[in-house]
Amino acid sequence: MKRFVLVEQLLKERGIRLTSQRSLVVRRAVSHLHFTAEELVEDVRRMDPTVARGTVYRALALLHEAGILEKHDFWYGPPYYEVTFGKAHHDHLMCMQCGEIIEFQEPRWERLQDEVVKRYGYQLLSHTHKLYGLCPACRRLTPKQAPKHPPLHVEEVVA
Repeated sequence: MKRFVLVEQLLKERGIRLTSQRSLVVRRAVSHLHFTAEELVEDVRRMDPTVARGTVYRALALLHEAGILEKHDFWYGPPYYEVTFGKAHHDHLMCMQCGEIIEFQEPRWERLQDEVVKRYGYQLLSHTHKLYGLCPACRRLTPKQAPKHPPLHVEEVVA
């Protein structure tokens, strides 16, 4: 709840009006780790069935523009969102069968990328590392037991 209050303050400081429905979307978004837009739509509609899908999508865009959410395009499937406001930088490891996502930090990579940026005279603004593989549980499955792909979500694009 504390994170929601801080996010709400930041949005108000940036002149973003928080209607009751938009406030519900923000509150539900900051309560999740990784989620798709459609997962958030379902979650919000459990709380208030009158919230339109477009309201959720527009709120996600506002949160992304405000730097509160990051949008991750993983190898396949719909984009995932993650609340990164007030969260330390980290990278992702994703299982290609079950869709598990693990967040991790690796200081050696950070030092190496800083060296590369310095070598080429760049100013680093952002970066992301995404590693794809099979988690230990999926590696133990026989080919017949293994799903072809992680559970995917059908995402309807709404302007």
